[in-house]
Formats: sequence, C-alpha cells, structure tokens
Amino acid sequence: FKKSIDVAATKTVLSIIDIISILLGQFNAGKLPIDPNGVYTLFFRGDITVTASSSSGALLYWLVDFCGYHAAFRIANGRIIKFVVIGDPSYAVNGEQCEVLSSGTANNNLGADSMVSVYANEIANTITDYNGGWYFNSNGLEAADACFWDFGDYSGNSNMVAG
Repeated sequence: FKKSIDVAATKTVLSIIDIISILLGQFNAGKLPIDPNGVYTLFFRGDITVTASSSSGALLYWLVDFCGYHAAFRIANGRIIKFVVIGDPSYAVNGEQCEVLSSGTANNNLGADSMVSVYANEIANTITDYNGGWYFNSNGLEAADACFWDFGDYSGNSNMVAG
C-alpha cells in the first residue's frame, strides 16, 4: 500500500504529535486502512524539520540527535499503531550528520544509503518492540542498534541470542 501526503505546504516542522495527527486524519478519512499488525512508514524530504522527545522530555531534532525513529500509539479501540519516521538527509543543510555515524555510506549515496540503513534499523526495532514493550540488550541497545551503520561483510558473532 502506498500513500503520499504533502504536508510541506502547511508545515515545515513536524512533532510526534503532528505525525500521529496525520495518521489519525488519514484513518478517519478512510484514506489509510487501520492495521494493528502493520508498520506505517513516513518518509519526508530534508527540508522538513522533524522533532521528537527523549524519555526525559528533552526536545530532539532530526539530523542533530537522530536519523530516524519508531514509535507507537493506541487508538480508541485499544489497538496499537506502530510507525517509523525516516527522512532524506541528502537535501538537508546538515544531512551529513547521518553519515558521520559510520565511516561512510555503503554506495557513497548519502540519501539512499542513509534511508535504507535507517529504515532497516527502525523496522527491525519496531518488530522486536512488540506492542510497545521495548527490547533492550544488556548494553542498553535495541535489537538492531548494535550493528547499525555497519556496511559490508560481517564474520563476527551475532549481538542476539535466540531461545
């Protein structure tokens, strides 16, 4: 399912409340199906400022404090709606902030490589954060964070233990 919404004409700064409002508006208008088993993904251009809040309540900014994030909220019937937010840093003034988290990007394409890396990371973390019960390993990292921004062959041990 694919749906494109252009919010740039009305907003240049989006908070998590704005993003939840956009999703709820689409659900209420019948433009998006409600799927508590799905993960809604919001991609945005680099000229949009996206903010989030830390667990302490501090305001965080895209490309300053994070390159993408995942979250969830409950709708009226108690169902949990999960979503991922990812931006294209190649059009942003400080887009290289996502690249500095690694020694470079896999294909030397800041926009595509960053978005794919962040998307894979956030989807994996969303899936392991089943119904809002966030998973953290003994180092305080979510499931996919231990190998985030690692490109190329890997022959070491897994950061996960099954069973």
